Amino acid sequence: SQGLLDVLKCMFMNINHHILDKQYRDKNGQTVLHCAIKHIDVVKYLINECDCDIMTPDKYGNTVLHHAAREGLLDVMKYLINTHHYNLMTTNDKGETALHLAVKHIDVVKYLINECDCDIMTRDKYGNTFLHHAASEGLLDVMKYLINTHHYNLMTTNNK
Repeated sequence: SQGLLDVLKCMFMNINHHILDKQYRDKNGQTVLHCAIKHIDVVKYLINECDCDIMTPDKYGNTVLHHAAREGLLDVMKYLINTHHYNLMTTNDKGETALHLAVKHIDVVKYLINECDCDIMTRDKYGNTFLHHAASEGLLDVMKYLINTHHYNLMTTNNK
């Protein structure tokens, strides 16, 4: 990953009076920061040295934290939350928070609920709570954790 970071630093330098546009978006509306999400050192460089905006959404409303949550990248999430005070209630176009998107990653789920006090009853735009997401994915370990640890009301319905 260090080689990638070195290349990126060169790209962002003013070479022949042309500067790479750090907010350039691909066809999905993703910036270079979205694309670098799996490399914590590159993420830190882009945010700290290049002033990339962590709140810039892609065309689906997903910020870098949404992408990190979906991928289960706990180190990136902790950095964004603890260092940059990311608002965990930020939603994408489907009304999903980072907690909804982290459903497949129990370590991230526990961090968001236990250390960040994410609200397990937050609903997406279809009325689905976090447990609805876990159930639809068949994630028994996540469901057991939520039901046994947080006494989730199993009678909670969505908008369907």
